[in-house]
Amino acid sequence: MGLVLIADSDARFCRRLRALLEGETDVRCDEVRTLEEASALLPLRRPDVLVLGSSVAPAVAVEFAETLRPDGAVAIVLVSSEESTDLLRRAMRAGVHDVVPMDQQFGEVVRAIQAALATSGPRLEEAHPVSVPSRGRVVTVFSTKGGVGKTVISCNVGVALAKLGLKTVLVDLDLQFGDVGIMLDLVPERTIFEAIQSFDRLDAEMLRGFLTPHSSGLQVLLAPVHPEDAEVVTVNRINAIISLLSQIADVVVIDTSAALDDVVLAAIDNSDAVYAVATMDVASIKNVRVSLQKLAQMGYDNGLIRLVINRADSKVWLDPGEAERTINAPVVAELPSDRLVPRSVNRGIPVVLDAPRSGVAHALGDLAKNIAAGCEEVSSSVA
Repeated sequence: MGLVLIADSDARFCRRLRALLEGETDVRCDEVRTLEEASALLPLRRPDVLVLGSSVAPAVAVEFAETLRPDGAVAIVLVSSEESTDLLRRAMRAGVHDVVPMDQQFGEVVRAIQAALATSGPRLEEAHPVSVPSRGRVVTVFSTKGGVGKTVISCNVGVALAKLGLKTVLVDLDLQFGDVGIMLDLVPERTIFEAIQSFDRLDAEMLRGFLTPHSSGLQVLLAPVHPEDAEVVTVNRINAIISLLSQIADVVVIDTSAALDDVVLAAIDNSDAVYAVATMDVASIKNVRVSLQKLAQMGYDNGLIRLVINRADSKVWLDPGEAERTINAPVVAELPSDRLVPRSVNRGIPVVLDAPRSGVAHALGDLAKNIAAGCEEVSSSVA
């Protein structure tokens, strides 16, 4: 399997190209919006091909390629709005593999990338398979509506995965008002904010030191203590941190804010699966449906989404089947209402530990097993 990094400020270009590559070829893609973000990710992800989109000025793209030429580890494909013999000559001298005019069909860009993949050398992890860890499964728990139980689900699923024997990291990406620490009764001595302070020298082993252990075996990367500290946690740093965590964990569970902003999109971009949470009321179902429609318009594959119905046994003249049809995503879990849940939240003990024999604990455990079932698939895809 090849890895392609797409760098362009046009999100639609990135996501359309990504959908074509991942849908028709055995390729995995990452995307960034700036060359600065690309520079940060290149040594972490070591892609086979770097695609520089047309938002990157040709002269800047050629200069950037020149800086990467001594390394020679990545093939560069330049998609350019400029067509000239001079540009082609300068690009080839800089080590660019191919230049594709922007007015060409996307198929031409895909073919150029495939050709670059075919001629690129063996990846570092292929040459030294013992020294590079397999990539863990990354899942995001998502809802743009507050009060649906998203963080409760994230915490309980994270604990349940850890109890299954999987190395699990829970990331609180509700950067301003995250409640994961409260729900797990953890003291926020180290958070993602402190990890960012060491970003220039951060690697997977150092990142372990910023994780807070839970008694279940779960490791947690907590949200900043102060809301204003969220400003330093930029998208490119989130991408890098998720990538590092996936090297040291079997599963990375990401809890997000009730929004559809750049931080949430960064989590979704890095995810193997997204678990959208809805409750049995019209407003919640409508909210999830509109959110998923927006993601589809932005180029996200609907096959990425799984639907979790919380408080599924509520007597409100709706049933989970109606929600599934309305939202157009498969229901993978129906979690019952239970007064044990708010009690467990107030005690700071997840219900899967506080009342393990309850119906809601069993349902959350089954959801964790659903997530765990994908771990073997992810591991084999990077072998």
